[in-house]
Amino acid sequence: MTSSLSTADRPEAPASGRSWLSLARRRNIELWVFLVPAIAFFCVFFLFPLGYGVFMSTTDFTTGTFITGRAPFVGGENFAEILAQPVTGRAIANTLVVTVAAVAIELVLGLALALLFTRRFPGSRWLPTLILIPWLLPAVVVATIWKSLLSGNGAVNDVLGTLGLPTDAWLANPSTALSAVIVVAVWASLPYWSTILGAALKQVPAEHLEAAQLDGAGGWRRLTSIIVPAIWPVISVLVIMSVVYTLLIVDLVLVLTAGGPADSTVTLGLLSYRAAFQQFEFGQGGAYGMLLLGISLVFAVVYSLLAMRRERAER
Repeated sequence: MTSSLSTADRPEAPASGRSWLSLARRRNIELWVFLVPAIAFFCVFFLFPLGYGVFMSTTDFTTGTFITGRAPFVGGENFAEILAQPVTGRAIANTLVVTVAAVAIELVLGLALALLFTRRFPGSRWLPTLILIPWLLPAVVVATIWKSLLSGNGAVNDVLGTLGLPTDAWLANPSTALSAVIVVAVWASLPYWSTILGAALKQVPAEHLEAAQLDGAGGWRRLTSIIVPAIWPVISVLVIMSVVYTLLIVDLVLVLTAGGPADSTVTLGLLSYRAAFQQFEFGQGGAYGMLLLGISLVFAVVYSLLAMRRERAER
């Protein structure tokens, strides 16, 4: 005797191919809804400016181009002209010195401050927030303040004179101007480093540090063997961002020294600004920009090779 199943008790029929197809289409549509804005942003704010910069660097792009729409193709003439200028070599050297020195000092001091703020001391709760103020200030404001402080009769010389230390017109002396620029760049970015690294240190397992301390590991050993490897991904991102930001530094140098004295603080970013917005040689300005891009790519390749070597060593 067979029992009949009611309609409600019958198993559902397998979904048809059309149903699966419609589900796949819906998923694809949802995927593209999220991807299209990101792709559009990337194309509009990265690919288009990059392509237009390459176009400008290979043409005689002047103010007349905005009216006539004509920019004669000159190939590599703009690059030949800027590389033939002695100031370009000085700018490349200054850009590399400022970038390497500033990022290295920011890394060391930022990590030192982050480690300091992990300890309990009077003011340890509000001091990390207070030191964020320099980073929140616009670069022009920071440069204006420090230009006044570092002048011949500024507060820095007043303090040094009181302590019996030598004074100088720090931004007007070719031998000290570049160092002064590095100091200001570090002062402006250091709060960002200490804040991000301080947040990263909170993710280091406390039991690992306690175990290392019980095994007799000193502070330096715990730092190099546990803390730095644990926060290395954060350090890597900070280094990349700081290198890119420092390579493109313009406003800080422009307000502090305008590239002087005697081109002792001129950078590639400043030369690009001069060529494009003071001399209205947009082709040469684009060439300086492509030169900066090339240096950035060199840094990226070197960093990628070092990161790959580190990963292989850890395996």
